[in-house]
Amino acid sequence: MEYSFQLKKGKKNIPVVRFSDSANALAGEFLLAERGILNEITALLQSRTDGRLSGNAFTLHTKGNRVIIVNDITHKTLTVDAYEFRTLAEDYDAEIKRLRKHT
Repeated sequence: MEYSFQLKKGKKNIPVVRFSDSANALAGEFLLAERGILNEITALLQSRTDGRLSGNAFTLHTKGNRVIIVNDITHKTLTVDAYEFRTLAEDYDAEIKRLRKHT
């Protein structure tokens, strides 16, 4: 999973994830929409246990070495490798923290 971060400028500068493969875009939408519970998301991913976490617009399921992201409004789903998604979520969290230090 190849990605980079770009800033969405507004009242607050918020990082958004841009993927080299647009098929992974739902993962970026999930992180952006659910960034308020990012600590809970990374804790679930780091636990490496099966579980479920619901946010404002998405539900995250962890099952073995897979992560399933479901948009609760559009019902779009994406299944990705758990290790890759955990790395993405940790990188996204680090990017948010980096931006907070500079504002």
